[in-house]
Amino acid sequence: MTIPPRHLSDHSNKPTAWQELAEGAPTILRLACLCAEMLTQPTAEIELEELSREAKAILVLAGQRGTFDIRANRDSFDSADRFLAVCVEYELDQRRLFLQKNNPKQTVKFLEGFRELCAVGFVLHHLQRDFSLSSRGYAAATQLRQADYQDLIDFAVEVDG
Repeated sequence: MTIPPRHLSDHSNKPTAWQELAEGAPTILRLACLCAEMLTQPTAEIELEELSREAKAILVLAGQRGTFDIRANRDSFDSADRFLAVCVEYELDQRRLFLQKNNPKQTVKFLEGFRELCAVGFVLHHLQRDFSLSSRGYAAATQLRQADYQDLIDFAVEVDG
């Protein structure tokens, strides 16, 4: 009998609690599931060229510290400012958030890029909204030049804590 990891739900058709929706839990849970699947059943090596530029920008920015979280600003008036977004801690206590309320299309592309990184095993899930690069992710990041993705990295804004 296989026991599912504690942080994963049973994927039944139970209704999702309103509070869970307010925290982005269903999306974060699916990202965590992708990471868990890749941890237990890794696929063949991926070619970096297959990843989107947004995925590569996140990867190269995270290459040193390797920590991420998924954030949302529930209290914002603007709906696009409440989107889930990828936050990269690129150096100790220095973070950039891939979200601009005036450009929701690009914000979504970065979240999809993060999903790509989860799906190829470059990201591990830890607790709740916390993720990190995997060993494969760190190795892939060293193959990229930040200058090639600086235009996309500049989309991300510096954030406190």
